[in-house]
Amino acid sequence: MNWLHDLFFGTGIAHSIFVLSIAIALGITLGAKLKFKGITLGITWILFCAIACSHFGMTLDPLVESFAKDFGLILFVYSIGLQVGPGFFSSFGQGGLRLNILAASIVLLGCVTAYVIHLVSGTDIATMTGVLFGAVTNTPGLGAAEQTFQDMTGVANPDIASGYAMAYPLGVVGILVSLLLLRWFFRVKLDKEEAQVAAEKGEVQKVSHYDIELTNPQVDGIRVRDLGLLTHVTIVVSRLIDKGGN
Repeated sequence: MNWLHDLFFGTGIAHSIFVLSIAIALGITLGAKLKFKGITLGITWILFCAIACSHFGMTLDPLVESFAKDFGLILFVYSIGLQVGPGFFSSFGQGGLRLNILAASIVLLGCVTAYVIHLVSGTDIATMTGVLFGAVTNTPGLGAAEQTFQDMTGVANPDIASGYAMAYPLGVVGILVSLLLLRWFFRVKLDKEEAQVAAEKGEVQKVSHYDIELTNPQVDGIRVRDLGLLTHVTIVVSRLIDKGGN
């Protein structure tokens, strides 16, 4: 049975890829299957599965770990940029500047809070840095903090990632619980909110298709584009059939 033990607790590049595959596959499966009242943790389960694998003694080759961490972070940041990039600058004219200032204020407040906790509790500043980014589920911030520490000292500090891993689950759960409490306290109805947003954007919720034969002589001579003014609805005519059937 040594082969089975080596399969899960061995060393090498192939073993590292296998462990990563286990954590990712289990995390995606749990994220898709486990739901509570329509709420799921999604891909956050991958982190929980990775923590469990590490707890039971599964390890990664240092080179594979370094590559997977950097490459995964690059893909994450790049995909976010592709998603929000096209409308980033145009959003400044629609309240985006105010939202960016608010986001920057939240980051600054988080840094101040983490530093105060460091002074009061005596917790190592590297660990508190990881806790800070884990509490706000900021993975790029974790990568930036680890790289900055390594550039300053010449060595990596695993306490940053440890603090991140400890705070991240509570950060996810805390956000979900806070949103649920706010939704309950303010009696927010999601269907009404979505309808209101759609109405503000001028989106049409439902398009009706009709075949209409005009027999009213009072509309003779009225242009098709002016018919909507009589009904106060938007009319799009895709086809016209004359008396000859053409």
